[in-house]
Order: sequence, then C-alpha cells, then structure tokens
Amino acid sequence: MPAACMLSRAFGLMLLLWSAAAPVAYAAPPPVAAFTRGADLFAPSISPDGSAIVHLSHTDDGHRYVAVRLIGGDGGTAILRGEAGQRDNYLATYCWFKTDQRILCHFHGIEFEAGRPYPTSRIVALNRDGSGVKVLMQRESVRGSQFQDRIVSRLPSDPTGVLVALDGDEDVYPSVFRLDVVTGQLTEVVRQRKPIMRWIADRDGVVRFGYGFEGKKGQYLARDSADSEWRTLLKFDRFDPDRFGVLGFAALPGRMLVSSDHNGREAIFEMDLSDRSDLELVFSHPEVGIDGAYVWPGTDRVIGFAYETDRPQLQMIDPAASGLQTSIDKLLPGSVNRMIDAARNGRRIIVYSSSDNRSGIYYLLDLDQRSIKPLGAESPALAKAELATMQPIKVPATDGTPMPGYLTLPPGVTTARGLPAVVLPHGGPYVRDSWGYDPLVQMLATRGYAVLQVNYRGSTGYGDAWLKAGFQGWGTVMHDDITAAARWLGAQGIADPGRICIVGWSYGGYAALIGAVKEPGLYRCAASIAGVSDLRAILDEDSRFYGGRADAEQSIGKVDYASLSPRRRAAEIKVPVLLVHGHADYTVVATHSKEMAEALKRAGKPYELLVLKDGDHSLVRPAHRQAAFEKLASFLEANLGGTPQAAPTKVAATSR
Repeated sequence: MPAACMLSRAFGLMLLLWSAAAPVAYAAPPPVAAFTRGADLFAPSISPDGSAIVHLSHTDDGHRYVAVRLIGGDGGTAILRGEAGQRDNYLATYCWFKTDQRILCHFHGIEFEAGRPYPTSRIVALNRDGSGVKVLMQRESVRGSQFQDRIVSRLPSDPTGVLVALDGDEDVYPSVFRLDVVTGQLTEVVRQRKPIMRWIADRDGVVRFGYGFEGKKGQYLARDSADSEWRTLLKFDRFDPDRFGVLGFAALPGRMLVSSDHNGREAIFEMDLSDRSDLELVFSHPEVGIDGAYVWPGTDRVIGFAYETDRPQLQMIDPAASGLQTSIDKLLPGSVNRMIDAARNGRRIIVYSSSDNRSGIYYLLDLDQRSIKPLGAESPALAKAELATMQPIKVPATDGTPMPGYLTLPPGVTTARGLPAVVLPHGGPYVRDSWGYDPLVQMLATRGYAVLQVNYRGSTGYGDAWLKAGFQGWGTVMHDDITAAARWLGAQGIADPGRICIVGWSYGGYAALIGAVKEPGLYRCAASIAGVSDLRAILDEDSRFYGGRADAEQSIGKVDYASLSPRRRAAEIKVPVLLVHGHADYTVVATHSKEMAEALKRAGKPYELLVLKDGDHSLVRPAHRQAAFEKLASFLEANLGGTPQAAPTKVAATSR
C-alpha cells in the first residue's frame, strides 16, 4: 500500500394548512431490518447476446453473492461469493459481461497500514457457469497498485482484452495497460506521464485524453491518434473554478463533451480537441446545473443529459432513444426510470425504476416481444408497506432567502401539527439532497417523525452563486441555514418545537454536533453517524491521501478550527448525543466519534457510542446498517418523548 495514496474520495412552498387533528389510528411500521437488509437484486448487467443477466444479491443473513440467470429461466444461480479477502474485507460492487461467457466483477475493499484504513479495489474474472475464476493482476509488479479495477475502455471489439489504469508503489500517476481477462497478462499501452491521474479513451479504445494535477498545478493532455504526439491543451490551477469537467468523447472523433460554467451554472459543451477555445454550447438549464450525460447503456453514445430541479429530469437529444424513454415513462408512471444496460443489438434493455416511496425495481424491456417484465426488486420486504412521500418545499433562511428542500411526513399524513421531527442535513457538504427513495428517511417517517432536508447554501446543483454563498461555511453559513430550517419547522407548527432532533451522516454528522453546541435550546437531541468532530484533525488525517490536505483546506477554509470543532466545545452541549461510526471508515476515521465520546464523558454529558467492527463510512453491510438504524430508532424514541411506535394510517383534519 503506498504511503501517499489518493482517495477517490413556496415561500412558494405549497404551504400546508396546519390543523388540529382528530384521533389517529396507527399501524405497525415495517421493522428496521426491512430498510437495512441487503438488496435481493441489484447492479444487474446483461450479456452481449441478451441471453443472460449477472447481478448481485444477498442471503437472508446479509452475505453478498454473484448470481447469473438465463432470460426466460426459473431464477438465478449463485456463481461466486461476493465477499473476499482474509477478513472478507472486499465486497463485489458490480459485475458485467466482457463476452457472452466471460464475466468481470469489481471488488472494493479496505486495507490497513499502520492501523489506518485505506480504500482498494480488485478485479475477479470468471465464466458465467462459475468456472475459470481468476483474480487478475497478481504479478509482483502490480500488487502494490491500490486501485486495480479502473477500466479505461471495455474494448468491445477485442474478445479478451480491456484497458485498465494502474499506478504503482511510488506515486498516483497511472500507466494504461491492455489486460487479458483470461490469462491476466498485462501489456503497456500508454506510459505514465505526470501529472496525469486519469486517462480517457475514445470510442475505438484509443487513449487520447488525460488530466490530473501535481501539487496545485493541473494539466490537460490530448492527441489525435495512437501514433500522434501528446500536446498540452491547458494548464490550470487545481482549484480554478473556470476549469472544465470532462464527460467523454462526442460523436465526432476529434471532439469531446465537457461541462463548464454558463451564466453561473454547469452546462454541457462540445470542445474541439485541436482548439480548446472552441466551446459550443450543447445544453443548459436556466435554474439548475447539469449533472452529466445520459448514455445509451453499454456504450459511450450520449442520448441526453440529466439534471435535477425538485425532481430528477432528462433532456433527450437522440430522437429514437427519446421515443423509447417516453414509452418507458408511460408504462411506469410516477417513477424515475433509467435504461442502465442493453444487449449488443439494443433489443433487450434493463430498466431501473424507483420513486420517493418505493425502492428500486429492475425490469427487462424486450423490444422484439414488445414486453416489459420485472426482473426483481431491491427490497421486496417493503413491497406492500405504506411508505412516505417527499414534498419539495422552500424554506426561508434567516435573511429571507428561499432554500430548496424536502419535507417527508409520516405515511397517511397530509396535514400535520406538533409532530416529533428530525432535521436531516446532508453530507458532503458540497452535494445536495434529492427526490427519491432513502431508507433512512423512510425508517424515520414510518415511525411517526416529520423529516426535513434542506439544500442549504453551499449545496451543489443550484449554480455557482448558491455554492459560493455557503462555501467554506462549516459551522457558520451552512449551520445558520440548517438552524433557520429547524426553527421554521417549529414555527410553522409542523413540529413540536420541544421535540426536534438533528441527525446527520458524515458532514451531516458534523452539522448535528455543531448544531448541538451552538443551538442549545433548539434541539432535544443530536445524532452523528460517521461525523467529523474536529476540523484540525480532519486536515491532518486527510494528509494520508494524495492532495487530501489541500482538498480539506479548500473545503473548510482558514478558520478558527477550535471554535468550530464540536469536540473542543463538548462541555457546551446540553442534550443527549448519539455517536455511530464504522471502525474501518477511511473517509472520516472512527477517532472522531471515539474522542468526541471521551470529551462528552469528561464534561459529564449524556452520550451513547456505537463503533461497528469492520464498518465503512457508508455502513454498506446490512448488519452494520441495521445496528446503526436500530440504535438511532431507540435513541430517538427515548429522547423525543411520546414518539409514536407506528406510523399513522389516516389523519382526519379540518383546515384552520
């Protein structure tokens, strides 16, 4: 493991008419395990000839495995354990067909060096009947490569080869190799060139673009063919806001699709590689930024672009694909539907469909048979459960600025007054909450809580001005926006002002802890899952990763670290605190929760600490997530007082 490794790290609110509610009948909510058990079917991929599907699944006791099913057959057959390594510290994350018979499975894991966790990845190849299993790239020269599953090109015309990017022990700058998926043999195709950290191949599998940074200086490289010389397109400062993001090659071989600013929001452009200044606008949206390209499954052909207003949206640019998407949306109304994989001839397509109150279902669309049939659900245990809907809202900040967000009321509640409530700030912090199924939100709502999520200033997706307004606002601007949202929740009568808890994960965990410090009368309790407790410590810890400290400094800014670190101000907290952490978390190490617990203990403050052995940052293993959710559910029940044990099935109300 290299010592310096890189971490792939209204008011226009539809104002509810609050009312006095008549007595409510309660039905038992789904058990916590229903929200945390491993998916029965997820990450499916179809063979090139369209005859079979490989997917991941879980046993009843939460162990992951790889299965193959024949289309038209009677269910799937397990062909490989989805857990590997000396301590099963690797999990299969995705498998796909290289050929009709040969499958590649990506395994992501956690290794330890000097007691500290690091992310790693490997590739396992096998035949679809389970034979011929081989862990690829085992020779000495690549064993030190931290990430071994970074596919640069699937090389669809090469029956046994793919292109992979591999770095070595000394640095993070990879070379590109052709990897034989049968023998494991590696042949160098492009040699390492500092400061390039990512290579991109065109549709023919020729590596023609690269970018990366060394220190704070970055560079884009390009070439016209496999035999051409590399040329520098642009040198830039690593944190230059005017640099462009790379999406991939466009339809014409000499042009690329990139994202860049347009009127203060991310938009899609096409760029001529021979003249970087030639940027042609392809698509933009007047209110939000564009998330990225929507490609025809199994290829790099762009068929549209994804963006999100209050819900996920698509702008299609390919007429045939647009007609197909429209048909799918009519067949599966009220859901977000995406084509995720397709047979080589495009006649059989896997569709993923989900909504705010339904976890994902996979379908097989057969254009020849003119049929769409379910392949399976991620969470069949919730198929008949009444779950909650997410309402897009806008909440006023202290200065009156409307903040977009989502309010989830318990199932069956259309108007509400005086509910126990959870304020749930998102992690990141520079991401956003989105409309869609969230098992944590549903677990809380079905237990009678109103759940408020707000895209505070500093969240992404709403343009450069919104991001910059909260950028480097840890414990200040972002905290103030979250606080305003919590106060609004009580002022509107949605929540009982004396029964609000703040709960967060990662940065959201930090927001929960600093909220408990700075707003002692606002919250009844606070829960931090994998949360940051000390800003100085996160800077030091991120120094383990290449460029990590600079990333952390850029994110947090130059501030008074002590005054904005909950651990340093534990004595000021007046409410019970729950701390949950995975001991193998490499994003925010478990020390943050352990030392926060020690600080609370020294100050004589009530707290609970749950550290989950081998748990990662996201607690992806079902057992870890179930333990965390159950602890949170019991903590909220104990501290919010009178929290219903079940979600209301009907509310009779009259408008005020």
